[in-house]
Amino acid sequence: MDDQTLQKYLRNELPEQQLAEVLDWLDASAENQRRLDRLDFLSNLGILYGPTAGESILRPRPMSRWRRTLRWSAGFAAGLLLCIAGSWLLTERAIDRRSQQFMAITAPSGQSMSVTLSDGTRVWLNAGSRLEYPTIFSERKRRVKISGEAMFEVTHDADRPFVVETFACEAEVLGTKFNLLADTAKRRFSAALLEGRLKIRNLQQEDECLILAPDEEVSLVDGHLRLEKISDPDDFRWVDGLMNLNGLTFAQVIEKLERYYGVRIETDLPTGVSQRRYHGKIRVSYGIDHALDLLQMMTSDFTYEHDNETNTIYVKTRI
Repeated sequence: MDDQTLQKYLRNELPEQQLAEVLDWLDASAENQRRLDRLDFLSNLGILYGPTAGESILRPRPMSRWRRTLRWSAGFAAGLLLCIAGSWLLTERAIDRRSQQFMAITAPSGQSMSVTLSDGTRVWLNAGSRLEYPTIFSERKRRVKISGEAMFEVTHDADRPFVVETFACEAEVLGTKFNLLADTAKRRFSAALLEGRLKIRNLQQEDECLILAPDEEVSLVDGHLRLEKISDPDDFRWVDGLMNLNGLTFAQVIEKLERYYGVRIETDLPTGVSQRRYHGKIRVSYGIDHALDLLQMMTSDFTYEHDNETNTIYVKTRI
């Protein structure tokens, strides 16, 4: 990875493709991250000190050896202290600057993906979901933003709480594994805790806050938080590329297909078909047509047409 590309990365000037290449390079080894940090430090050093002041035209008077040694020692000590203070200041400024530079990554339709953040936290993004995160976390708090569905495995750091911000609620953790769904378009929010402890704060009702224990989930109903036990752990198998259908109606399955594959599905079915419940799992990577074919195998009550130009699927009752 050349220095010019890394400089553009530090200035947040890279196109999306090159940005992904740099992120993969940073994830490859800790030495790569140290190289980027050194480059960032040197850049800030040049900005802070700039060109040196002009030299004095007066020639210094000769000094004795012991006076020169004393003057040199004092100057060295002062310079060393200046360098230490400058390094500390530059590091603080660099961390603050980079903690305010948010990057964004979106999982492609029909695919899930994972990303490892600068603190070691791992995030899985479901299809079509978007994560916003700083290039490096601040010294006080780790904060990210999510739209869609994501699974978090947070690295423990008692001094820096990890906060996930969504359109409806904030989730705050110290070290935990949890699933979070924040569907802005449908105004739907839910969080399920698998390990650790999780604090959910309702942004619409600021005095409303819940702390989850493992195997509990919370959802937003009529603007308020509702706590209950996790009904089906297989709902979170999407990180393995599987869509869980257990107990879902046809209408609910269609809604999931739209979210996973980023398509629009129009249905014209009688109530008896739309309320039929399904069981089993679908491999998401096989595609939307494969998923609909499987549903047809489970019930022969419908046909469908896929308009690739408009990315719309029309589902109708079989005649």
